[in-house]
Amino acid sequence: MTHSPSFSNRLLLLVALMAVISAIDFYRNRSQATKFREYGFIVLTGLLGAGVGFGNDLITSSISPDYFILGKGLEKGPDLRMEAALMGLQVGFSGGVIAGAICLFVTRRKSVQPPVDFSRLLKKLWIPVAGAILGGIMLAALSPRFDPANFAAQLDTLLNPDGINRFREVWWIHVGLYAGLVAGLAVMILQVVNRFDGLLPFFLSFWRGARSRRPGPCSRPPG
Repeated sequence: MTHSPSFSNRLLLLVALMAVISAIDFYRNRSQATKFREYGFIVLTGLLGAGVGFGNDLITSSISPDYFILGKGLEKGPDLRMEAALMGLQVGFSGGVIAGAICLFVTRRKSVQPPVDFSRLLKKLWIPVAGAILGGIMLAALSPRFDPANFAAQLDTLLNPDGINRFREVWWIHVGLYAGLVAGLAVMILQVVNRFDGLLPFFLSFWRGARSRRPGPCSRPPG
């Protein structure tokens, strides 16, 4: 079952840890405390991701049930669509949490400007969501023409041509979803930090640090 207790337990543990750390931060910093806002933002992005993942897999499981049976290991049956949707909910929540954490790290921790206000971040959350949805729709159009994973050969003995086409279409939708999320998140971050004002110094610092760790040219052995 995709809605296993382990996911619920991990979610409860995550929320409990956030609550404890937020309480400590508030006790120490009072009006200057920010952890509860940061964690609230991360939970919100997780919920948005869960909604997108749930809806996406609820729809795509009707396009190609075989994608989830053969590709995801779900069991065929009347509950397949809901099982697929719950799997998408879990994956979407995790992806949303990661995206939210990255957004906060770049816009509030690594920016050369003062930390971006949370209200500004909230107003831009539609960008990665729209990017994910548009990415899924756009890359689905590639499915009849491109088969980089060679599904036609891999599934030849398992599915008929129409089933293979549907399997490939759902695969492209998922690829587009992830690609659109990454692109949308990048656009959102660039907008809230005024394009490259916050990102460029971060990447330059990373590049200089990587170069400084490179070993120097080997000297000739003595003798």
